[in-house]
Amino acid sequence: MPSRPFRVLGAMAVGCLAITCAPIAHADTDDSLSTKTPYRYSGGALQAPPVGFHRVNTQVVARHGSRGLSSFKYDALTMAIWEKANELGAVTPLGQDVHAQAMKLHEANENLGNEGTWAHMEADGVELSKGNKLERGYGNLTRVGADQHRQLGERLAHRMPEIFNGEDNTVVVESSGEPRAAESGYDFVTGLLHGAPQMSGHMSRAIEADTKTLYFHKDKSNPDYKAYKEYQDSKELSDYVDAVNSRPEVRKAAREVLEKIYTKDFIDRLAAGEWTFETPEGKKAKNDVDAALNLYNLYIIAPSMAAETKVDFAKYFTKDQANVFAMSLDAEDYAEKGPGFKGSDIAHRNARPLLNDFLAQIDQQTKDHPKGSATLRFAHAETLVPFEALIGAPGSRTQISPQDTNFWQATDWRGAKVAPLASNVQWDVFESGSGQKVVRMLLNEQQATFGRGCRPISVNSFFYTLDELKHCLTGASIADGGWLVKPSGDGPSAPTTPAPSSTAPTVTPSRPGDFAGALPATGV
Repeated sequence: MPSRPFRVLGAMAVGCLAITCAPIAHADTDDSLSTKTPYRYSGGALQAPPVGFHRVNTQVVARHGSRGLSSFKYDALTMAIWEKANELGAVTPLGQDVHAQAMKLHEANENLGNEGTWAHMEADGVELSKGNKLERGYGNLTRVGADQHRQLGERLAHRMPEIFNGEDNTVVVESSGEPRAAESGYDFVTGLLHGAPQMSGHMSRAIEADTKTLYFHKDKSNPDYKAYKEYQDSKELSDYVDAVNSRPEVRKAAREVLEKIYTKDFIDRLAAGEWTFETPEGKKAKNDVDAALNLYNLYIIAPSMAAETKVDFAKYFTKDQANVFAMSLDAEDYAEKGPGFKGSDIAHRNARPLLNDFLAQIDQQTKDHPKGSATLRFAHAETLVPFEALIGAPGSRTQISPQDTNFWQATDWRGAKVAPLASNVQWDVFESGSGQKVVRMLLNEQQATFGRGCRPISVNSFFYTLDELKHCLTGASIADGGWLVKPSGDGPSAPTTPAPSSTAPTVTPSRPGDFAGALPATGV
């Protein structure tokens, strides 16, 4: 492989060969992989809707599936540091294969891509946003990621069969326009059609690119774009991240990890800032914590690339050490993408176009296609994280102060649960014969309650009237008792066929015996 230009500031320049590295997944991937946790589905049962309500619509937004490294960055910096240490004779026996493993992973990332799927996408009219194209390289979906979305799509078909029966249904599929998001959507629909073959020929395989609702953090027409960009670049945010990474446990974990690879003298010089390593794109590693975090980012991407390459970076991390670095990444994502700091909604209010689209599509689609409809959206962590904060999803309901640097102690927000790869929010809509609609939210396919003061239709219910959601999430007016189900004898109760699901990861009791007797704990 050809060398790439690289700079080491404050020291003799060294070359960094094109490389990349990734880790072996822990069998019990809890929170230690942060937002690079591959999606894990657990089955279960879902609460049935009120008597007389039937399935009519679903609104979905999902993060793209597992991917490779987003760019030549963490691998480049790790390799540059290793090369400097090797030049100085400061690599330990255990660290000798870091370079070889990194090269192996880099080559896998350089060649990442599924040209067979891309050919079908192009033939079927899948749209990408301006400047994007389908080509091999960094940032693409992996085979693990493709499988995640095929399985998600098939489970949706089984959970909501009436809206995918091929009888005057409409299904709209959208993505951010980024290749990995569009490909995730294409794989999702492949799975949906496998689970609902009757829809073949009754829905388009085309996918529209919608940056306004699914890439809003980069959309300059978003009314909050300028303020959000200023916040991203603010001293408040950078100072908070620096304070988290300066915590004693972070520095301790960094040194423990690096001592497995480099000599203590070399680590001391790293910690003192003797060198600054910089990629051509301007990404830097200035000290020992930066060095450890770059290595950690290689460690956490490996499970997503298990089908493309085999590398072992797990030998450099204990679970406790990995948790420390996961906490660091979680703190940065939380502060930057939402919920953010107390007294401000700047980190997540830019997600309003997506919320408005959820509500508008429910109204429009159920009116135009009463027999069944859906909008399926595919995007990024930058989409899911603020959206979950905006609607008060479980785990995204509390804010912290900039002084709360012990992040996992200060909040229950965990990247592995809020935004794992292929994470998703799904609103299933049910309608009565009189036209009243109720919504049940699934967070990563587990039924979940809404925050923001939203009132369910009864105690321990996971169902909310559509009017109540408009009221609590957007401030729309609501009639007295608008959060309650209207008395109705119009129509049979929803069938109680089992569906793939799981119990609620919320404060609402999740055991069947804890549910209100009027709402069976099993069903659709």
